[in-house]
Amino acid sequence: MPLTRTRLAWLVGGLLLAALAWQLLFQGGLQGLSLQLVAWQRDFHRALTLAITELSGTPSPATWMTLLGISFGYGVFHAAGPGHGKAVLTTYLLSQGGARRRALALSFAASLLQGLVAIALVVVLVHGLGWLTRQAMGSVAWVEQASFLMVTLVGAWLCLRAIRQLRATSAVAGATAGEAHHPHGAPVHDHDHDAACCGGHHHVDPQQAGEWRTALATVVAIGIRPCSGGVLLLGAASLLGNFAVGVAAVLVMSLGTALTVSALALASVVARGWAERRLAGQRQARRAGRLLGWAALAGGLAIMALGVSLTLTGVSQPAGAPLLGEPPSRGAPAQSAPAGHPFGG
Repeated sequence: MPLTRTRLAWLVGGLLLAALAWQLLFQGGLQGLSLQLVAWQRDFHRALTLAITELSGTPSPATWMTLLGISFGYGVFHAAGPGHGKAVLTTYLLSQGGARRRALALSFAASLLQGLVAIALVVVLVHGLGWLTRQAMGSVAWVEQASFLMVTLVGAWLCLRAIRQLRATSAVAGATAGEAHHPHGAPVHDHDHDAACCGGHHHVDPQQAGEWRTALATVVAIGIRPCSGGVLLLGAASLLGNFAVGVAAVLVMSLGTALTVSALALASVVARGWAERRLAGQRQARRAGRLLGWAALAGGLAIMALGVSLTLTGVSQPAGAPLLGEPPSRGAPAQSAPAGHPFGG
């Protein structure tokens, strides 16, 4: 049975509803769990500053292991909490496809880039320009906006590529149908040739889905948003004169983040592979190719919608004064930090 426009419209609508349900489930339905994860991250913030303070005072293998262990745990819980990076990566892999190695490479590259951006931010703003650590943390909001804008552009690019793919599918299907009804009895194309053609043009092959430009753009869109915990840890390390220690802890933190994100990415690849095997078992290979093409378009639309939503939310919510390092009003008493705290004084 041919895939009519009505069926395609229902398919696109179903995919968009599924993407919306995914976002509601993990951003709304699990709000209580997200708040708990945020509370744990706050505890990890305190533990990080205390651990690096203790390491600065009494450096030893035990204090080193404590700091690195807390950093790794923070990275794991930070990745498990709410965030747009996981949504972008999982949607990308679900809708565009990709091999397991590529999923792992994207996860680790994006997580490592987050750590490197945090290090670069502190080096430039704190060490280079003499900013306070809380001022550097306030600048994260501006970097976030750039990340959200890149997410929108990546989604738009994926939509454009999916549209081109669907047009090519329609053109090849029309040409094949014309040859099959040739008035002079011309032989119909060999089934193996059609299958190869479908594999090359009608759906996103894992090699094409992982084309380096799209993969690089996805990694950059996710990774340019630095981890606030990493910036905080590096700021404390700088004040204590142990910036190299902070760099090591942030890299371990990135490893913890990468492990959690990799688990989600692999789950997306497995789910995509299961769907492709089910579609490959059908008689109409071209129909399977068109279904995957529309899935790619729906995934691009979901990523673009997420980017636009996050951008508008970031614009409507001004950054808080404490993060920007503005001095308190003269009428308000200054809150002193605990003695021995790296941000005290």
